Amino acid sequence: MGAMASQYGVQALHFYWIGGIPGMVFFALVVLPVYIRSGARGLPEYLDRRFGPRVRLLNACISLVGTASLAGAALYAIARVLHVVLGCNLLLGAMVSAMVVLAYVLLGGIHATIYTSIFQFFVVIAGLFPLLIAKFPFRLAAFAQRPEAWHLWQPLPMFAPHASLDRLGVVAGVGFVVSFSYWCTDFVVVQRALGARGVEEARKVPILAGFGKLAIAFLIVLPGAAAPVFLNGAHAVSHDETMPALLALVYGPTLLGLGVAALLSGLMAGFAGNASGFAAAWTQEIYRVRIRPDRPEQHYIRMGRWAVVMCFLLAGLAAYLAAQFRDLMEFLQLVLSLFYAPLLAAVLAGMFRKQARERDAPAGILLGVMTGITLEASVHLGAIHFGSQMNANFYIAILSFSVSMLVAFRVGSRTRQGSAAMVELPLEPMTVSSLRPTLTTGVLSVLLLAACLALNLIWR
Repeated sequence: MGAMASQYGVQALHFYWIGGIPGMVFFALVVLPVYIRSGARGLPEYLDRRFGPRVRLLNACISLVGTASLAGAALYAIARVLHVVLGCNLLLGAMVSAMVVLAYVLLGGIHATIYTSIFQFFVVIAGLFPLLIAKFPFRLAAFAQRPEAWHLWQPLPMFAPHASLDRLGVVAGVGFVVSFSYWCTDFVVVQRALGARGVEEARKVPILAGFGKLAIAFLIVLPGAAAPVFLNGAHAVSHDETMPALLALVYGPTLLGLGVAALLSGLMAGFAGNASGFAAAWTQEIYRVRIRPDRPEQHYIRMGRWAVVMCFLLAGLAAYLAAQFRDLMEFLQLVLSLFYAPLLAAVLAGMFRKQARERDAPAGILLGVMTGITLEASVHLGAIHFGSQMNANFYIAILSFSVSMLVAFRVGSRTRQGSAAMVELPLEPMTVSSLRPTLTTGVLSVLLLAACLALNLIWR
């Protein structure tokens, strides 16, 4: 996010605010209760009940791609931090950090990733907060050298694919498709929320996290947006080296150690969480169901550990791919646009349709994925031109989601005619009363949305 702020200015705030808060509230108020009241223990089981085993298998494959890609991005970022601060070779830095994370994931399992994530969160706050409050206020005048980088909406044209970003791409692409698909279908996000003790407790997980997301945005984005002014002539860095280079420039030895620990802690937490998610998706959704059912539990534990090792190898490949983009967010948004957006269309169609054809749901997802891949290939070959890879990602997400949704709703209209291939919902119909939150949850949701709207107006 610091890299994107360096490249696009405070436009990076979109990924925390409009690209985060509406999706988190929708996940809390609409999607989570449906998952829980279906009796499913997670998104894969819900898809199995709703569409059948083929969609569950397809979701597992998408989860493997997504978690390995996110882990690879974190691994590449860790290597970049070590390269800037210590002068460490990128490959060596990646290997050493991977071995450290691999050790505590294998030894501690999912509990290790949860508790270390909590600890690492506070390290991130402690390491980056001084950068925001101690070094930047007295240099505010320098921001005038880059005024276009300090507005969220004014610089954006309404519809301009040839621009770096436009309003349609931001609102429909990241604000709806990418955000909703990540928060409503990501394996790690959904499983952690479902770890709560009841519906209302689960709903409060993303809502309370949303308030933190509003504030964390300033901690990450503002230094990154100011970095080009401060680093001008001091460092020849890529966008992905913005934050560690900034720390090396403005921190003394003590704060530098804390700041580097903050960056590494946050990245390692993401790396470990996605590695655990990869192992769970492979072991529970593919290996246990499709390859070796009815084996002793110890057998699946051993397989999970081998899956963690496999994730680390795939993360190395993903890290190499991430290095080919101008910044990490371009790579991550492309992954979400290609694979998560079509899955969101299937989930939404399943929630709002009483019946569905089992065979057509995976067809819609695959058609959406292939549509996105075709558009990205056209962009890469120069047949279609966008102002930036990020803007292309947003339109890929919109197009792939739209294609999948059209197929899903066309399927929904055909099911009224009756078919042997229909799957009757084993779930209770989704009604307004079944989705109504408690007063506390409702008030928190309204306050969160209002705060998000207010920040967008202030920074417009």
